[in-house]
Amino acid sequence: MPPAGADDKAEPAAAQPAAWVSQQPLLWLAPALGLAHALAAVLSLELSRQPGSVAAIWYANALAVAALAHRGPREWPWLLAAVALGNAAANAAWGDQPLVALSFVPPNLFEIALAAALLRRAGLHDSGIASAAALGLALLLGGLLPSCVAATAALFTLGASVEHGFTGLWLPWVEGGVIGSLSVLPLALLVAREGPRPLLALAGNVPAWAMACAAVGATLMAAALLPFSLVYATLPLLAAALVLPLAGAYLLTLMVSVTLAAALGTGLLVPPPLSAAWQQVFVYLAVAAALLPGQLLATSLHELRRSRERLAKRTQALRRANEGLEQFMHFSAHDLREPLNTIASFGGLLQEDAAAAGLDEGSRRHLALMLQGTQRMRTLLDDMLQYVSVQQGEPPPLQPVDLDALLQDVREALAQRLVQTGARVDAEPLGQVLGHPAMLHLVLQNLLSNAVKFVEPGRVPEISLRAFDEGPMRVLQVQDNGIGIDPDAAARLFQPFHRLHPRRRYEGTGLGLAITRRILELHGGRIEVQPAPGGGSCFTLRLPRPPHHPAGSVGRADIAQRRRAGGADA
Repeated sequence: MPPAGADDKAEPAAAQPAAWVSQQPLLWLAPALGLAHALAAVLSLELSRQPGSVAAIWYANALAVAALAHRGPREWPWLLAAVALGNAAANAAWGDQPLVALSFVPPNLFEIALAAALLRRAGLHDSGIASAAALGLALLLGGLLPSCVAATAALFTLGASVEHGFTGLWLPWVEGGVIGSLSVLPLALLVAREGPRPLLALAGNVPAWAMACAAVGATLMAAALLPFSLVYATLPLLAAALVLPLAGAYLLTLMVSVTLAAALGTGLLVPPPLSAAWQQVFVYLAVAAALLPGQLLATSLHELRRSRERLAKRTQALRRANEGLEQFMHFSAHDLREPLNTIASFGGLLQEDAAAAGLDEGSRRHLALMLQGTQRMRTLLDDMLQYVSVQQGEPPPLQPVDLDALLQDVREALAQRLVQTGARVDAEPLGQVLGHPAMLHLVLQNLLSNAVKFVEPGRVPEISLRAFDEGPMRVLQVQDNGIGIDPDAAARLFQPFHRLHPRRRYEGTGLGLAITRRILELHGGRIEVQPAPGGGSCFTLRLPRPPHHPAGSVGRADIAQRRRAGGADA
């Protein structure tokens, strides 16, 4: 099953480099692991101050778990044999009897193998600890569950030789194993995956050294002088999570854990009086509560930083792709326009002098169709260039735009079509909006062109415009008496190249309304369409109003401009 919150899920498997531990020769790795396990075990036994018994905090197993999780199961017997020798050597060095030392080896090996198998099953050996959820899952599968199972197995096999089996063996085993895994396992998994490079990078990190000294010093001072000292141990770890890389935060957690263990072992940190041995679990819960938040915060911030880096790379790649697309469109449009202009020019000459050229009626009709197709292709190229331009996504610099003056400019641009169709345009005072004049000119031109085009044959187009304020937005409504729009098809109307009617009935490229919607989005507005009462369509546009512009106000210049427009009819 995939790890919860695993990072880089969408990246291909080839993008995941092989773990550092998996690349090391077995003949070198096995002795090194045995030695590291023995040193960690000696440290745990020394800090426990309990010769011959289970260590209060057991740091050794997490090292072996991280190594086995990154190696194939066929190599586990060699690694576990090295761990067994290191475990027995540590207990023997501490002064245990050989049989007593060896008796704890099988449960420890079982715990290590179970934890490594669970981590491999969850896929955490491949994906790494890439999120707070993955860290929690790793601590659960690599620390808590194996410790509980191994402690139970040890209770049945060794319980008779240990006084008070549950409180004398099972509970200390689980407490020490869980705190040891919490302290070591995240760092061990990181080093097993990336090698010593993250730790070596900390050698020259001055803030890391300063925070390490502050964390250890603050922990010791709090343990000796302050009540609720474990609370103060959390603060430097949280600060380290904000400042240091992930390896630094994990390393400081281990250092604070060892400091707390030393404080408990030497009596510098005195736990509260306990009425029963099992109540000692609350002390270990407090230690876990001091160590875990910093690791969770560090992992979450690491995940956030990596997500931002991936997003920046993808954004840059997308920007390059868009720039390439725009260049391709411009070059293609230029290269295509040249032969189209040649066809249109010579075709026009033939059409003007069709009789002298000896063209019959059928040839003249074919020539007209050719010129019509040429004009359609030129229109399509223009629309595509406009669409690519507005798709770049850069918001235009906004300025106050007089919609009444803009409407007058659009009517002048469409004067020939308005006269040919006899269209009537009625407009109330529209006021001002914040926007880009050229883009909004294109919006009004597209809407008025469609209102003139999409009408039943023989019907005079009638277009009405009105505007009103709605909070910080200025609402503009453009209503026509055309063929209308099916409500089920309205959602698809603003998609590029989408046409609701065949080209043989209504000309067009299917890009006009897509361009209009994109322009409105760049202005922070939107466009909607509804059926108009009595037939036709009503397009509703929302655009931001200029600041300090009274709602619904129209200045004298607006009224004069409307009067110069010559009334409502075009």
